[in-house]
Amino acid sequence: MDEQIANEINRILKLPAALIKEFLNEMKPLSIKKGAWFLSEGNLCRNIGLVSQGAFYSYYQKDGNDIIEGFCLEGCFLADYSAFINQTAAQKSFRALEDSTIRTISKEALDRLYQADPAFERAGRFIAEYLFTSWESKLRDSIFLSPAERYEKLVQTRPEIIQRIPQYYIASFLNITPQYLSQIRKNMVY
Repeated sequence: MDEQIANEINRILKLPAALIKEFLNEMKPLSIKKGAWFLSEGNLCRNIGLVSQGAFYSYYQKDGNDIIEGFCLEGCFLADYSAFINQTAAQKSFRALEDSTIRTISKEALDRLYQADPAFERAGRFIAEYLFTSWESKLRDSIFLSPAERYEKLVQTRPEIIQRIPQYYIASFLNITPQYLSQIRKNMVY
């Protein structure tokens, strides 16, 4: 399992094997049951999580409704990154869709790694760039793509989401109703 996670995170971090091992050794394992939270809105964001096994969705609350921001599966980092950097209360929540195992690292431990080796600092930049570009891509897609195009892109780029995530969460992520998602799916040619 460690080798699989090392390969996944190395796609983003681009660290030598010895430093990946050191990074993973600094991370603490945590099991989270289906339906439980890794982080909930209003709580201090002290840790970044890395999904070893399982699935999460991130969301904001608005008028009592969950507004799905994204999905995190194996190899994905979990954090309200701006809250983590500033050590403030989270504005969004992460909830487990399956029984999951994650590894967490605190801001203090991450800062120690940054001080220990410039390669870790570069890896931190890669994490920030990865999170930013993911967010920016979703924003751009929501502006320029129709709901059907956004769904088709999701099917093409992240087919595991379609297999593992309930359709009503996918509809919320696409900012459409579950009924409209059903219509889109009926009209798709596979």
